Formats: sequence, C-alpha cells, structure tokens
Amino acid sequence: MFAYLHGTIQSKEISASAADRIVLDVGGVGYEIMVSRRTLSTLGAIGDIVTIHTALSIKETDWSIFGFSSLEDRELFLLMQSVTGIGPKLALALVGNFSARQLAEAIIHEDQKFITQAPGVGTKVAQRIVLELKAKIEDWYQKRISTSVSEPTSKSAVAEEVRTILDGLGYTTTEINLALIEAKKANITEDVETLVRHSLRTLGASALN
Repeated sequence: MFAYLHGTIQSKEISASAADRIVLDVGGVGYEIMVSRRTLSTLGAIGDIVTIHTALSIKETDWSIFGFSSLEDRELFLLMQSVTGIGPKLALALVGNFSARQLAEAIIHEDQKFITQAPGVGTKVAQRIVLELKAKIEDWYQKRISTSVSEPTSKSAVAEEVRTILDGLGYTTTEINLALIEAKKANITEDVETLVRHSLRTLGASALN
C-alpha cells in the first residue's frame, strides 16, 4: 500500500520492545512508523525532511507501518517474512541488525552463527532462513548488491578487524554497526587504530544520550 513516505520527522522514540518509532509528518498527517535502532539513528534528526521506504503489515486488530532507510532493507524485510515462522518484528530485527550486504552474504554462505547474532534468532530459525531463502537471496543479491560498487578489500579488512576488537570489548553487533556507519559518514576508514578510537568515542557519546 505504501512504497515510501516523504515528510518531516516530528519525533523519534527509543522503545524497549523489538522496534523503535518515528512519527513522520506527510502533508499534515502524522504517520507512526516502526523502525530498527540502526534506522532510527541514521535517518535524520527531528525537523529533517526525509524519505522512508515503507512496508505495511496488516493483522486482524493491528495495522503497522515499518520503515527503512534503503530500498534494499525494505526488500530484505519482505523476503524474510516468506520464511516459516518469521513475522514482521523478527524480520525487522534481522534487517536492522546487519547491512543488506552482510545479511545476504551470510545466507548465501550458510553462516548460521552470524545470523543468530540478531535478537530473537536462534539456531533453528537461522537454519530455516538459510534453507528457505538461499536460492531467492542469491538471485536478489546478483540483481541488487553485486552490481553496486564494492568497498576496497583493504577497507573491508580494516572494518572486520575493528568489529573483532569491539566485539571483544563487549559491544553488541548493533552498536558496532552504528559506530562503523558513523565512522564512514565522517570518512574515517584508513586504519584500525583510528577507526577503533572513533568508534569508542561514538559509542561513549551514545551511552550518555
């Protein structure tokens, strides 16, 4: 029903549940949109005009709009719900915890351990995701991800080493993803030490907010 919504962010709410919330003013109508923590942090600030890719979930007593910062995230969200036993909130946890490339490549390479890092996703769910989605994701990946410009191998290696360091310090996958996104926006990707220092400053600032 809604492919995307374009409007002004009126409020942002961090929730204790599986999804955070953004209220978007579109032509004087406020739409409550459920988003992942990653999307909440990266979409923009209150007062910013943004475009949010959306998917509508309809149940007997509840209509919910789910929002994403990219079209790839929205498409993966819809694909995830084709897996037996995965509803919109668990699909949001999966898409919100990893980048589209990370999640797609984990499924293609049958990396169930990586997939279980998403909140609420156990071994059996990860197995079903790989079993039921691998063929679809391979096709989607070729059309959507492999045609985009890849990061240089050296930068990818640096990011992975930083991930390992931050994971060893006890940070969650979501926190690490957010820190690396902020570093990329600041064009800080040149070496491990600099990237770790910037990530720790970002995570420290987030903890104070």
